Amino acid sequence: MKLTTTLRTFGMIAALIGITATQPLALPANEVETYYFSDATYTQDVGYVFRGCQGDVYQEGTTSRYRVTSSTPCNGTQPLNGIRCYIGYVLTTCPANICDFLECY
Repeated sequence: MKLTTTLRTFGMIAALIGITATQPLALPANEVETYYFSDATYTQDVGYVFRGCQGDVYQEGTTSRYRVTSSTPCNGTQPLNGIRCYIGYVLTTCPANICDFLECY
């Protein structure tokens, strides 16, 4: 009886390890840059988050509800004259050089 319980426990542990070991870790489909601002005027940036195509993340400053997000596909098919971006919560197209118009740095 004790051997059966031990084998059953070992089998459950092995199954759990197998499940967690086979979870695929997919790379992101888009490179995402987000600039955070202090208020709705979008004049004073307070933070920045970059999520790269290889899964890397860089963050500085703080986050806020006032943000500008740009997304560029990792496969390189995005045209250079515009990028998908969020202004607040609205998805739109922004010029590729958006930081020339905003103080993003």
